[in-house]
Amino acid sequence: MSTVRIQVSACALSATVIHLRYRPNYAVSTSSFNNHFSIKPLKVSMSSAPPSEPLEVAVKASLTTPNKIGDCPFSQRVLLTLEEKHLPYEPKLVDLRNKPEWFLEISPEGKVPVINFDGKWVADSDLITQTLEEKYPSPPLVTPPEKATAGSKIFSTFIGFLKSKDPNDGTEQALLNEPSPFNDYLKENGPFINGKDISAADLSLGPKLYHLEIALGHYKKWTVPDSLTFLKSYLKGNFLEGIIH
Repeated sequence: MSTVRIQVSACALSATVIHLRYRPNYAVSTSSFNNHFSIKPLKVSMSSAPPSEPLEVAVKASLTTPNKIGDCPFSQRVLLTLEEKHLPYEPKLVDLRNKPEWFLEISPEGKVPVINFDGKWVADSDLITQTLEEKYPSPPLVTPPEKATAGSKIFSTFIGFLKSKDPNDGTEQALLNEPSPFNDYLKENGPFINGKDISAADLSLGPKLYHLEIALGHYKKWTVPDSLTFLKSYLKGNFLEGIIH
């Protein structure tokens, strides 16, 4: 279990990961934005009670700060889900620059996050969070299908703009076009994707939006326009500001 528990709530999803500090004796792993595993069906049994032992979960370690999670929105998504579910867990920080043998044995592709369910190591944040919802349905984090895709295209347009070397190739305009509908959605339906309740969609999208601001601010000197006030509030007033360092 983390030594400082993330307090995730609808009024202050802020700084939920900023103080994610762990006990010092964990091995460590790193993942790229394209963190993909083959998703295979996993049979699970539903349980209303938390596990008797902490769930082991391997996540990316910070490259600059000891005993802190690194810049992996997929690892952050899984840890936030565990916190929202009030489940005990044992984080194993993995330095992806120097992957230990034990980690490669449980994740041959060398990717994070990976979690241990009943003796079986399971990869991919989609599958992990789906399994957590099925095994531990309370409190529920399910996002209604009609709301689940809100803002979902922003991250892919961010990647396109981040990789672009041509200022006239339209990738910046594509990125500008995506946040506006999400801002309008939050205005009508917010403050979170599922209204007043934090849901799985927020725990997936939130860390990605944080990385968008940090990466584009550093490499492109680009920030979310001030005119997108509801999106800015979603980013700054909730769990994203200072999410890593």
